[in-house]
Amino acid sequence: MPTQAHTTPLFATYPRPARQDCSFYHSFDLAEGEVIGQWDLPQHAAQYLGGVNLNQRSVLEVGPASGFLSFYMESQGARVTCVEPPLSYLWDTVPFEGYDFAAWRREFTAEIQKVRNSFWYVHHEKHSHVQLLETDPNQIPPEAGQFDIGLLASVLLHCRRPFDLLESVARRTERTMIITEVWNPTLGDGPVCMLLPHQGMKQVHTWWHFTPQFFISALGILGFTDARVSFHTQGQPAEGREVTLFTVVCERPLSTSPQR
Repeated sequence: MPTQAHTTPLFATYPRPARQDCSFYHSFDLAEGEVIGQWDLPQHAAQYLGGVNLNQRSVLEVGPASGFLSFYMESQGARVTCVEPPLSYLWDTVPFEGYDFAAWRREFTAEIQKVRNSFWYVHHEKHSHVQLLETDPNQIPPEAGQFDIGLLASVLLHCRRPFDLLESVARRTERTMIITEVWNPTLGDGPVCMLLPHQGMKQVHTWWHFTPQFFISALGILGFTDARVSFHTQGQPAEGREVTLFTVVCERPLSTSPQR
């Protein structure tokens, strides 16, 4: 992280880091020119977020990475609060027997630190008011408040217990949940999640592929019963490809409120 955080009782702020200490997960147009990240979202940002109206709405986003969606939502009139876990609790790793997790964590933590630096680099350039809460996303404190929208954008595939995180965000969300994940058409139309890692693919930081119906069913359990699904493509410049994703938008009926 860039030096030491300045904190309120809940929210962290960091001084602007040096450019060379940043790694950009998202592409940005900055004052110094275009920065190419792992994902290039500007052309289809609205589709990534399911076409939801963001103006004058409060948003809780888990896992902002470099923050493109955070700053985009702010530019559309939203009041955005992001949640990131402390670096001491970084990832739900897949527990492959005999894997050198200590070496992996050293390398991975250094990279994630640079990604988080990039969030603050852009935050300072844009003079952003996006807030960042460093806490366990599965236990978001009530003091964080309630939000109109909860956003999980390509996050749940990395979680050992995805329903727990859904429930945690839903508990803090009054009206609309937005979930975006990679689309795997081989999974069919049922409420399915598929375990990705296996002995032939020791990918320790990614657990699942999901169907849209998985989230429609799961969020229906949590009270978000009005659902719609859309599909879109997003660029991965480093891979030279376009990736198809789905976005599920589920809304809570106006007559109900979350169980906190």
